[in-house]
Amino acid sequence: MLRLLGLIAALLACYAAVPAEAMQFSLLNDGSGGRIVSARGVIGPGDAGRLARALSRASIDRHGTRALWLDSPGGSVVDAMEMADVIGALGVTTVVRGKAMCASACASVVFVAGKYRRIDKGGQLLIHSCFDARNGEKMDECDLAISQRAAANGLSGRAMMAFQEVAPGPRYGVLFNAADAACFGLTRAPGKAELGDNAPCVRQVLHAARKKKQ
Repeated sequence: MLRLLGLIAALLACYAAVPAEAMQFSLLNDGSGGRIVSARGVIGPGDAGRLARALSRASIDRHGTRALWLDSPGGSVVDAMEMADVIGALGVTTVVRGKAMCASACASVVFVAGKYRRIDKGGQLLIHSCFDARNGEKMDECDLAISQRAAANGLSGRAMMAFQEVAPGPRYGVLFNAADAACFGLTRAPGKAELGDNAPCVRQVLHAARKKKQ
């Protein structure tokens, strides 16, 4: 119990919101009569509930999902995980549009929770480790919780942990465009299986690591 309470405290302290506008949820027309949800700004308290209400008004597409456009610098990991739970329960396609960026907890928690995940040309993901907002120090237990969630969603938990290890936030980050994200299995198109450790770039990294140990 004490370990669990310590982890919760750590999660509350990491990925603190930088001064910026709070997350705004908008219902937009997708150009063909459907309605999608746009989420922009810093992730914070109450966003999971606002997301659920917004998604309840979105259209369900032919793949059985609702579309969520993301443009966020990240924010609270606890609130990001609650948003991810909403996404998982409702069935959502997460999208990073051209010129948008989904960074920090937006990328490693919210985006990867989508049933399907897409990055349009010019869109970017930025992943780094959890960090204590009070001193900027990396938080290993928070990183582990995020990698375990990624694995539960069918992604490579080992790759997610590696991204966080090489990019101790908030000063560093691993940047992905659409092609990079696809190579690591961070995106998923309808009709395609989750790749996990079988994603091409993940296989290359794991093979190189095994050779290095030999």
